[in-house]
Amino acid sequence: MNITDAQFNALVEDLVKSLDKFKVPEKEKGELLGILGPMRSQIVGQ
Repeated sequence: MNITDAQFNALVEDLVKSLDKFKVPEKEKGELLGILGPMRSQIVGQ
């Protein structure tokens, strides 16, 4: 698979919208996004 920056960004945007919709607390949301962010280089362009 060849995931682009735009696709990764869209994933993150959709994820944040879903977390907000289900009222996930900021701490947990930050933890999840903090794990996903550093994985970007392993996902994009691979």
